[in-house]
Amino acid sequence: MCMPIGNSFRFTAIVKYQSYKTNLMNHEELISTLNECANYCNHCADACLEEDHIQMMVTCIRYDRMCAEVCSSLAKLLSINVPSQKLMALVEYCKNLCESCAEECSSHEAQHCQNCAAACKRCVDACSKFLYNH
Repeated sequence: MCMPIGNSFRFTAIVKYQSYKTNLMNHEELISTLNECANYCNHCADACLEEDHIQMMVTCIRYDRMCAEVCSSLAKLLSINVPSQKLMALVEYCKNLCESCAEECSSHEAQHCQNCAAACKRCVDACSKFLYNH
């Protein structure tokens, strides 16, 4: 059985926690933007279901649902101690999906779609910044 010598176990735990905390703080802006985007996408999808011509909103609803799911998942992964380089492909995918969702939502006049498009564009910018800095 391996026993820690002195305070080495405690020191290792503190260092790992500080690393986690630093990692989380470095990603805080992106996590916040991802969560905001997911919220707007979920709201937009729900509001689209109330539109008179729902058939015209099917693609928008699908993009909203996909975008919300990917943004939420990425935010969760960024909040745990996963090395940034392991998430680069997912960040790139999220950025591309948000671009597509913003484009689709922008094509509709409804205010909830316009708000969603703006949130997606902010998310694209945040993902781009993350990719550029890592």
